[in-house]
Amino acid sequence: MTLPYWSETLDCTGHRWAIYVRISQDRVGAGLGVQRQEVEVREMIARLDPEGVIVGVYNDNDMSASNVRKRRKDYERMVADIESRVVTAVGSWHLDRVTRRNVELEFLCEYAEKIGTLFAAVHGYIDLRTPGGRMSARMHAAAARLEVETKAARQKSANRQKALQGESWYGGMRAYGYEKDGTTLIEAEAEVLREVAQRLIKRETLRSIVVDLDRRGIRTSTGRPWQAVTLRRALQNPRIAGWRTSNGEKVAKGQWEAIIDDDTQAKITAIFADPERSKGGGGGSAARKYLLSGGLLVCGLPGCGKALQSQPSNSGARGYVCRKSPPVGGCGRIRVGAEALEQEVAARVLSRFASPAVTRRLRQAMTSQGEQQILDQIKEHEESIGELAADLVAKKISRMAFQAADRRTQQEIAKLRGQIAQSNRLSTLPEGLGPRELAEWWADASLDRRRDLVSTVLDHIAVGPVTRVGYTGLDLDRLNWVWRD
Repeated sequence: MTLPYWSETLDCTGHRWAIYVRISQDRVGAGLGVQRQEVEVREMIARLDPEGVIVGVYNDNDMSASNVRKRRKDYERMVADIESRVVTAVGSWHLDRVTRRNVELEFLCEYAEKIGTLFAAVHGYIDLRTPGGRMSARMHAAAARLEVETKAARQKSANRQKALQGESWYGGMRAYGYEKDGTTLIEAEAEVLREVAQRLIKRETLRSIVVDLDRRGIRTSTGRPWQAVTLRRALQNPRIAGWRTSNGEKVAKGQWEAIIDDDTQAKITAIFADPERSKGGGGGSAARKYLLSGGLLVCGLPGCGKALQSQPSNSGARGYVCRKSPPVGGCGRIRVGAEALEQEVAARVLSRFASPAVTRRLRQAMTSQGEQQILDQIKEHEESIGELAADLVAKKISRMAFQAADRRTQQEIAKLRGQIAQSNRLSTLPEGLGPRELAEWWADASLDRRRDLVSTVLDHIAVGPVTRVGYTGLDLDRLNWVWRD
């Protein structure tokens, strides 16, 4: 190795050197391994600074210098050693091995200018201690950043094209129900997902299913016990219905066997999207003690309209409030006690549901447009999103036009899923019971089943400010009832 031309004119003797090494694993096969880099850097230091001492090797192997989400621990350790003067010179294979981010380069320039730290590279030496060197380094960093962003754009475009062709994506954590290749079905796991899907459609709660899976020793693809959030995510994953996605949108039918059909997944998605299943913002077990959580109560003050959240008072009395704090962002001016209100709601809902005329109208509203027809409409909307995505890739429409059309389509899908949720509730509720029998059913029903009945008949109640100051009972004049029929 010949001595670089600049070493003859610079004072580079007697430094305490740090060797910084970073390489992606996919480049090892090209002969650019860590050992080769380190050997070449050591040879450079020996020629450049015969009296220098190598303090240590800092290795962030397989860590991107442009990724801001992953910490490079050895890089941070090296910076700390530079600040404390343990290291006075840094040797690397190339400047972009140290950094590809302008913000980090500016820190290095500051150390070089104020502390006098020397930076040397086997390829493309730049002296950060001089104004011209710092300017050249910034130009190199900008070029390296351009290379990273261009490569990312090409990769994103290629992934999008594969998605539109329905090719399977694999890598990372294995999807439950499929082998690591993303296409080969694991029948035992697929059967679990099919079973859980049918249990959910029959209105069994996700919590009870998770408990049952844990009791039976059924684990996730990583070997951990199922949780409600992981099971919900697995069931809503478009992959198990045979869909390929891109940026969270379905874009094409995949080239692998589906575990459940589109209609089943649409029903499940509608169940999860049903506001009645929400915890209502009260959080955890507390929300499960409230009958009207999940958007059945809204703030009746003009300009607000936020859903009331379940929340006990300082004395422990259950109640519903218009919460001002994020993420709700309500007005914070409405509160109503839970006990008397829930009793009033139960009495009115049971009376209304026991009326043959009311239940007949509710069921007619569902049968006027069959469930299969609704599912077909959802499928058509989802396919239209895929067509829009293809047009966007082909540059037939602008991104703004795509986002506007996608937003409108998603709103329509949400309405249709609401109809499916209403149909699911009606199909599992008692039919033909008189007031007394219905009251007996209510007394034995779980809170989830009671919510099903309430949400079937009642759309929401808008709760306004109190109209009777000092009155401790339920002020009915502040309640605006909105029924579904």
